[in-house]
Amino acid sequence: MPSIPPPDDFDLSRWGSVFDQGLWGHATAVAVDGTAAIILGPSGSGKSRLAFDVMAFGAKLICDDAILLQKSDAGLRVLAPPQRLPLIEARGIGLLRAGPMVDHAPLGLVISLGAAPPERLPPRRYARWDEVRVPFVAIDCAQGRASVIIHVLRHGFAPEA
Repeated sequence: MPSIPPPDDFDLSRWGSVFDQGLWGHATAVAVDGTAAIILGPSGSGKSRLAFDVMAFGAKLICDDAILLQKSDAGLRVLAPPQRLPLIEARGIGLLRAGPMVDHAPLGLVISLGAAPPERLPPRRYARWDEVRVPFVAIDCAQGRASVIIHVLRHGFAPEA
């Protein structure tokens, strides 16, 4: 998976595996006020760390390390796999109890961990699966973006010009 996709839409079907149930992928998912964000990145990139940071602001974990996307009438929905354990990994510390969890939520944001775009105000990007598009951001996990993610999930982006 590339750290930052090209300016065109990021095709989620290339990131995961499509099965009858939906699109399965290696990601961590959290929900804020009923809206989900999935965090993509290679192993060790900080997916769980970012989830912990967002959960400190009141987000609930959907699942750490494996998620299922399904299409719905309202867009895309993130679901925890049936075999989900109520745990989250803290690298170098161990497996911890996840705390408050939810089983599913509509997808509102896709986050790719890696180098942040060099532009101060980068062009709006989207992740898509077939014709369904969801806002996409590429961030550097070391920059501490948890509060921004909470804000986006609660209030959204400014209208595009």
